[in-house]
Amino acid sequence: MFRSMKVESDGLPKIGRSGRELGVRIEGPHVDLVVETDGSVSPGRGGMSVAVDDALHLPKARRPKSLGGQGRDPVFSLLSSEIPSTIQVRVDIYPHALVEPAQRMMFSTFEGELSATRTLWSSAYD
Repeated sequence: MFRSMKVESDGLPKIGRSGRELGVRIEGPHVDLVVETDGSVSPGRGGMSVAVDDALHLPKARRPKSLGGQGRDPVFSLLSSEIPSTIQVRVDIYPHALVEPAQRMMFSTFEGELSATRTLWSSAYD
């Protein structure tokens, strides 16, 4: 899977709650994941957007100029097999997929699990 994200000084994705960071938006006009009133999140309720199979499947606004896009951030890749069993990748409308909780859990747990993948992402394209 592929995602364009801001990069930190160590060359790894920046963690945060933005469409350009490793994380999900839970407030504002573009909510990525619905958080229930008890603070829990569930599969099938949203997640972090990624493109599957090819970085060229990223929207033009997210692809860097080197890939014919208009994005400002580099593209990172991660093999689905490398994500922990607590989170999953669900293709909603190919080639778009969502990285979401594999089961109902507290949002803070999901956010921690997603953040823990930071060192598994590899730079794919600048």
